[in-house]
Amino acid sequence: MAALKRTAFAMALAATALTGLPGCRPASTARATTPSTGDALADASELPGRRALAREIYVAGVPLLARYAVVHARNIDRASAEYQGPLNVLHWVMVSAESSRAEPGATVSASLDLRAEPMVLRVPALPAARTYVMQLTDLLASVPAQISSRSSGNQAGDYLVVGPGWQGTVPVGITDVIHADTSLVSVSGWIQQLATDSVHSRQQLQRGFRVQPLSRYLGVAPPPMPTATEWPQPLPADLARQSALFFGQLDALLSFAPMQPGDRDLRQRLQQLEITPSQRNLAHAATRALRDGMADGQREIDQRRVAVEDCQSDSLQGRDGDYSDAVSRACAAQRSLKEG
Repeated sequence: MAALKRTAFAMALAATALTGLPGCRPASTARATTPSTGDALADASELPGRRALAREIYVAGVPLLARYAVVHARNIDRASAEYQGPLNVLHWVMVSAESSRAEPGATVSASLDLRAEPMVLRVPALPAARTYVMQLTDLLASVPAQISSRSSGNQAGDYLVVGPGWQGTVPVGITDVIHADTSLVSVSGWIQQLATDSVHSRQQLQRGFRVQPLSRYLGVAPPPMPTATEWPQPLPADLARQSALFFGQLDALLSFAPMQPGDRDLRQRLQQLEITPSQRNLAHAATRALRDGMADGQREIDQRRVAVEDCQSDSLQGRDGDYSDAVSRACAAQRSLKEG
C-alpha cells in the first residue's frame, strides 16, 4: 500500500507569524499588519490591513483552539466532566441501537502526543462482514489518514503515526506511515457490532485495537520525554471569539504546529511590523482593529454554518476526509467543540 497521504492545512500565515503578533503581547507593543510592504505601522491608514490579517489568522486559528479544547477536556484535565482518560490510550464507549447511528457498535477515541516519539496504531484482522473506520485529525483540522474497512480492507495493520519533522527509520512490519502536521493528533473511530457478538467477543475485539509508542513496538528503551508541559487552559468560548487573548493562546499552541520549511520570509516580514514607542497612540485602535477582524472572520463562519447544514462534517469534507477551505475547517471545529 502506498504511504498514506498527508493533507496539510493551508495556514502558512498563521503557522509562521503568530509569535509576537498582536494579542501575544501587551497592546502597547502589538504588531500592525501590512504584509505587502513590511513597513512599520505609521498611521491609522494601515489599520484596515491589520484588520484583514486578523480576520485571516482568526479563521485559520479557530480549529487549533477548538480542537485543543476538546483534547484538553477529554485527556488532560482530570477535573473535566468530559474526561475519558490519559493521552496515548484508546477509550471505548458502546453505542446502542437507539442512538443516532443506524447500527449499534462501539466508538473509540484517543489523543496522541507525538512530541517524544511516533505512536503505532494497530488494527486487528476483522471478519469481512464487520465494518469499521478510524480517522486521525490533527489540531489544524487536517485529516492525515482515514483507515477503514472500505479503504484498507479488513486485514490487520500497524500504522506508524509521526509528528512534524520526524526523520527516523520506518521499521519492518509497518503497514503505512501517517504524517501529521501537529504533534497532538486525535483518533476517532467506530466498529460495527454484529448480532452474534457476546460481551466477551466485544472485549476481545477491542483489545485487538492498540496504541503504543514506537519504542515499545520495537522493544527498545524509550527516548527522553519532552520538558514537562504546562498545558494552556483553553479560553472560554466567548473570549475565544471576541478577545485578543485568542492570539495569545494561538501563539502558545503553535508549539504543537512547528513552522514549515519555506515560511521564514513571511515571518521575517511580519517581524518588521512592530509598533514602536513613538506609535503607542495607535495601540488602542490597533487592538480594536484586531477584534474587528475576529468579528469579520466569525461572521464568515456563521454564514457557512447557515449555508451548509449546521457545519455537518460530511457536507464540508471531500472524499479524502479533508476540508476544502479554512472557513469550512473553522465551522466544523466550532461544531466539534460544541458537541464535546
